[in-house]
Amino acid sequence: MGRPRRDPRGLINGILYVLTTGCTWHDVPEKYGTKSTVPRYHLELCEKRVYQAIFLNLLQSGYEIRKVDLTHCSTDTKDIPAKKGDQPVMMAIKR
Repeated sequence: MGRPRRDPRGLINGILYVLTTGCTWHDVPEKYGTKSTVPRYHLELCEKRVYQAIFLNLLQSGYEIRKVDLTHCSTDTKDIPAKKGDQPVMMAIKR
């Protein structure tokens, strides 16, 4: 049973607060949640790969409405890990 869960919107706002201000998790204002709840929710979203799903969905939507054009894009290959035949994450999107 335990305590009821916090409002996810407030927790996400707390995560965005940390990302935009650069403060530590300890300095998150209490209106977003406690100093342990907000980072715990962030780790939960990371473990469930929610951020990756959001990014891939936004990227796919950008391709569909022709707002993303990677024809003039380059990357350094040392930033892309290749794990013995695994398909790279970005290759999961088909144009």
